Amino acid sequence: MKKLLVGTIGALALGLALAAPASADEATFYEEVQAGGIEPNEAALSMGQAVCNEIAAGIPEGTTVVSIYTNTSNDITAEHAQVLYDAAAANLCA
Repeated sequence: MKKLLVGTIGALALGLALAAPASADEATFYEEVQAGGIEPNEAALSMGQAVCNEIAAGIPEGTTVVSIYTNTSNDITAEHAQVLYDAAAANLCA
């Protein structure tokens, strides 16, 4: 019984390792940015996609968050920038 359990766990781990990456979840992204005080619109989605590009390029999180905060309208606070980054990383970046 123990060998079967270990074999099953190993097969599950291998299956998870080979599984395709999760697809973008725009609906959850919009929910999370709205909950964080950001208008859930195309501009927010575009910025979220830009976050994914920066993550893929290896740009540090802090650099990206500061860039969002300093290069957008005055309505975006540092806290909003972090919300946007986190929501994008969790839901848009595959």
